[in-house]
Amino acid sequence: MIAVMRIFGLTPSSVLERSKPADIKPQPTLAFSMLYGSASFGAVSVLAYAIWAFRLIPGIAAMYAAIALIYIGLSGLALSRLASAPGIRLKFSLLFATAFFCYAILWCLFWFWLKSKYHGDLYGSALGLAAMVFLFQRAFGVRNGFLSAFAILFTFHTLGYYIGGELYALSGGATGRLLWGAAHGLGFGAGLGNLMHACQAPLRDAIGKLGTSG
Repeated sequence: MIAVMRIFGLTPSSVLERSKPADIKPQPTLAFSMLYGSASFGAVSVLAYAIWAFRLIPGIAAMYAAIALIYIGLSGLALSRLASAPGIRLKFSLLFATAFFCYAILWCLFWFWLKSKYHGDLYGSALGLAAMVFLFQRAFGVRNGFLSAFAILFTFHTLGYYIGGELYALSGGATGRLLWGAAHGLGFGAGLGNLMHACQAPLRDAIGKLGTSG
């Protein structure tokens, strides 16, 4: 698994093999990472939910597939701004696409299996987010902190999703659906910003050690 995840080129050793420490941009603070993640992913989420809000794609399965494609196609590009290593936009986008695809598959499996009852969305998102954290950590060369990273991502994602659901229940119609997308994206994005910051800790440590030894 570790060897396979090296194809993304995000581990500290991979980054430092092809880049000088001076070429690596300063990593954003945790606060900036979470705020940027929230804003950028929130914008993508509104676009994705617009497919549902305005009934742009007929058929439930086709609609969910189109929504997932919006997230997969745009979110990685948006969040790559938080990656410090140069020239990895496409590789990070591939990582995000892989991780989000796993999340989406697990979410849909539980949603359709439980027929939108018994908190199928909650169980599906929990497993999907766990898979996402696992893939991110392996790709960035992180060996610990899984539970804390998952807990933060799951908390922000769930808050955004269910607050969005309440806004939809209050507003209804296309406006309510867009509000749901915005709230879901803001929460999910904040959690992803935290995950990005945490996953780059090994790179920060590696650069710090090089500076000390130099």
